[in-house]
Amino acid sequence: MIKAIGGSASSRPAVTRALLLATGVALTLAGCGTSSSSASGSGAAAVTTITVGIPAAITADAVLIAQDKGYFTQHHLKVNVETLNGGAANVPALQGGAIQIAQSNVLSEIQGAAQGLAVPCFAGAFALTPTGSFLPLVASAKSGITKPAQLAGKTIAVNATGGVNQLLADAWLAQRGVDYKSVHYIGMGFPDMPAAISAGRVDAAVSVEPFETEMRQQGATLLSGYLESDIQGSPIFSCWNATANWLTKNQKAAADFVAAIQQANDFIDNQPSQFRAYLGKTTKMAPKVIQVLSLPSFTTDMSNADVTEWEAAAHKYGILTGGAVDPAKVYQPVAAS
Repeated sequence: MIKAIGGSASSRPAVTRALLLATGVALTLAGCGTSSSSASGSGAAAVTTITVGIPAAITADAVLIAQDKGYFTQHHLKVNVETLNGGAANVPALQGGAIQIAQSNVLSEIQGAAQGLAVPCFAGAFALTPTGSFLPLVASAKSGITKPAQLAGKTIAVNATGGVNQLLADAWLAQRGVDYKSVHYIGMGFPDMPAAISAGRVDAAVSVEPFETEMRQQGATLLSGYLESDIQGSPIFSCWNATANWLTKNQKAAADFVAAIQQANDFIDNQPSQFRAYLGKTTKMAPKVIQVLSLPSFTTDMSNADVTEWEAAAHKYGILTGGAVDPAKVYQPVAAS
């Protein structure tokens, strides 16, 4: 069952599935997910029921592909899906048991661990790639900005201040000799960025597909398609996470989830044209956007280095303060079944 908060049981959010990965947007879930096992007949393998919270984004479509193609069923999982409005909604939903698994960016998990939250990553979700422009920095045509130096003192929209996208912009600016502390960041939902850029209400934005393609088709200037180039090691961007307590008690279910997601990832990465056709059937994106939008790399790979590299960058640019975070509190790997 797929349940979108604020919509019908089978609906996806209108327009597209906007990426809401950073912290800062809280939501109380309607309903409650449970994790349980049951046998469906003599000698039948036990089926575990879990509820997965996903952002309203194409980055989480591996879950929907796994659902649609029966990969979860093959691994003895019954998966309910809840669409959450942002990473901050994950934590209370996980801790309260409304969901068992969620997707979040790795920096948010580090920030949570630094505050004592025990909701570690257990597998990767997706990585940004040097090709394309899935998570880019774009400038308003009305701003006249075409070079990094012109961003000094300007206003840049990010989906959440103090999060990973601000960190990416800070690092990119600093590496090009721009005083990133002079930049004024404002929080804005990704779906609202095209209108703000078109009207010149902000000078630039760290956006995401499909909104980047929409903005460029309206005349916005692409300044960088791969902001992560200035984060040492190019760590994986996002992960699947759960509470440490649930992972301890449900290793088999977590391993089965990883296995099913790997199958879905293989489908998306190896058959992108079929995935785009899938988006055409299940979203309201315009065909001209679907055919050219950039995709991330869907992968379950992750390591402790992904944690330490994000943490080092966050400390360097003041997004994270305080002492070092134990990687074991952020990443507790689970191998596919």
